Amino acid sequence: MIRIVATKNIFDYGKKHPKFKERIKTWVSLIEGSSWEKPQDIVDTFGAKATDILKNQRVCIDVGGNHIRVIFKYQFIKKIKKTNLYVKWIGSHAEYDKINNSGLQHTIDMFKNK
Repeated sequence: MIRIVATKNIFDYGKKHPKFKERIKTWVSLIEGSSWEKPQDIVDTFGAKATDILKNQRVCIDVGGNHIRVIFKYQFIKKIKKTNLYVKWIGSHAEYDKINNSGLQHTIDMFKNK
């Protein structure tokens, strides 16, 4: 079972960018219907081209044909077969390139104070 913590942040992004709203809903449904026990399971779900496993237990996943990127911190709780995903950042591909070039993708937390 996968639980996305603060799904609201993802859906709020979809409201601000309506052309991606349905893709985001479909994408969230795919995640919530998956079962992951290790980082490779995330790659297997979305493919190597759409998934970047980062350090600090983070993953960046492409949404909407590589137009949107979402960074999650993942937590696998093997004892109860549960995965928590904490939304750390969401933005466009170009915005991701900026934080990636600065090395911030490993520590950024745009929703920390919300």
